[in-house]
Amino acid sequence: MKSNFILLLFLGLSIHTFAQENLSYQKPSKSILNLVDYERPPSVSMDTEKEYILLTYRDTYKTLDDLNQDEMRLGGLRINPTTNISSTVTNTNNIKLRKIKDKNEIQVSGLPANPRISNISWSKNEKKIAFSHTTNSVVALWVVDVASAKATQLTEDNVNANLGNPFS
Repeated sequence: MKSNFILLLFLGLSIHTFAQENLSYQKPSKSILNLVDYERPPSVSMDTEKEYILLTYRDTYKTLDDLNQDEMRLGGLRINPTTNISSTVTNTNNIKLRKIKDKNEIQVSGLPANPRISNISWSKNEKKIAFSHTTNSVVALWVVDVASAKATQLTEDNVNANLGNPFS
């Protein structure tokens, strides 16, 4: 009887001693953060005349905002019903141009604030580059003039960007 009492007392005290502390959010060490939080090298696209290089930059990971968007699953597609674009699209956040003969990159001016760029394509004569920009409510069509490196918005309306390239 005495041994059962000692065993129960020991178990009761050990359960209390293994209780978890109330910890707040903690960041990992700087060396671990550097492994995860880095700037990706740009993706590269050239015109057929080998005169210009298009450099596109994107974040390493999607933001929590992007991951938290509504998603409608329909026949294997994953669609954001608000913006009418695939919820699996990887967005570009910056565009630069560079003449192959020059060493300096030219920042494209006129890009939208907080760019979420996708569907980038050169025009047939390669003097313009079209892309779509996704806001919280619509997908709009934009164009970059290659010679001046200036972006302008072409449409205010919602572009249907669910299947393939939404413009040609």
